[in-house]
Amino acid sequence: MMASRSSRRRWLAVGCAALLLVALTGVALVAGSPRASSVPTAPGGAHIAVGESSDASPTASATSAPAAASASAGASAAATASATPIDSTAALPTGPTFQPLDLFATPSPPPARGAQRTDPAFAADPRRPMPVQSPEWLQVKAAGRVALVHGKVQVLDGGANPLSSPTTGDALPAARTLDTIWTRWVVEPPGYGTDEMGNRFSNLNYWNMCSAGATTVALYYWQALTGHPNVTGTEGYFLEPYAAEATAWPTPGPTVALAADGSRLGTYWSGSDTVSGFTANGRGFLMYLATQTQPPAWQTTGMVVYARADGTPLYPTRGGPRPNIMTALNWEASNNDPQNWIEAWYTSVIRPDPTLARDLTVAVTLDVGRDGVPVIAALDTFDLPNWQNGSATPHIRHAVAIVGYDNAANPPTFTYIDTCGRACNNRGGNTNGQVHVIAQSQMVKAIRDTVGSGFVW
Repeated sequence: MMASRSSRRRWLAVGCAALLLVALTGVALVAGSPRASSVPTAPGGAHIAVGESSDASPTASATSAPAAASASAGASAAATASATPIDSTAALPTGPTFQPLDLFATPSPPPARGAQRTDPAFAADPRRPMPVQSPEWLQVKAAGRVALVHGKVQVLDGGANPLSSPTTGDALPAARTLDTIWTRWVVEPPGYGTDEMGNRFSNLNYWNMCSAGATTVALYYWQALTGHPNVTGTEGYFLEPYAAEATAWPTPGPTVALAADGSRLGTYWSGSDTVSGFTANGRGFLMYLATQTQPPAWQTTGMVVYARADGTPLYPTRGGPRPNIMTALNWEASNNDPQNWIEAWYTSVIRPDPTLARDLTVAVTLDVGRDGVPVIAALDTFDLPNWQNGSATPHIRHAVAIVGYDNAANPPTFTYIDTCGRACNNRGGNTNGQVHVIAQSQMVKAIRDTVGSGFVW
């Protein structure tokens, strides 16, 4: 989750209907092996969930597939999601023009619109600035012309239809869900217990790693398509970078393993472990993102925030805001390319976007339906089904990876993965290895709610 979650418990159906109506009238839409890990083997976020729609319960696009390692995996309270790709025979309607997504034809970050703030204050992290992307690139991105074709990022010809396959010319499917057999088991480490080396630890920061969790899920698909980064094989000891933040180790602070000389080692994680009683995937890479990744623009390491602007250490961390998610995604998806990483793929749409509902549906349809990679939503847990607890349902900054969509469902739905497992969210609608389905209008509501921020695509 993107805000401190010190405890372990941590509108727009009309808009979506309008989107489909516009599409039907033809106005809005047209028609390897991973690199070796660079993570040291010595000292080394935020969460996402689904909200229950006030509409009729969403329908799943398929049935769930078994996943190894835990009998506790469950279907969403709203619907069951598939662990295999789903391609509907029905396609999105096409028309003569593609309407660009709203915020991308302006410089980044976008200018203020009247009296409305363009971004929540909590998204700021002065030690990890969000690089400025050029207006020219943003225009191309907004037009849906940045595509991933045979593992290579390409810019489509200006006359191409973004809502069709660059290789076959076929219209994009009305529904698709990426394979989630591996990614559904990306579950953040618990806040206490033993690591893979048997070291005892207690660490409140681990309840707030959802930004790194959602980013790990997204980058797994990049590894599958491009060969990098090394999501499945990264391992080592990982330690919070309080020193890199130019702040002191908090007191009290995490209890971690020590080296022979008394220095802190941190905790040890790899590509797969069973320390939580089930097979969890990608914890090594998740902790690398949380503590060690360092795009050139950053003055410190890790995408999670460990100190206040005045230098006071944070314990527990407040997690990683949306700009940090976008920046880390570009750095890692580029294979740490020092020249071209800033505009490798991702940019942001922020919550004041007046066409957020349409833009989110189009972004997910492009990224998931055409390119095979997820969209990450930075949202408020209050609107997610797996965070429901009656009047005690929390407002927590969180991040989830949207890995599927069904634009033909009634209501239209998204499928997402929330890496906050049962240990950090033991509400009845949440289990380890679960894939969630949510009404698209409810996902938009979660992004626009109190501590929501936007989405990255």
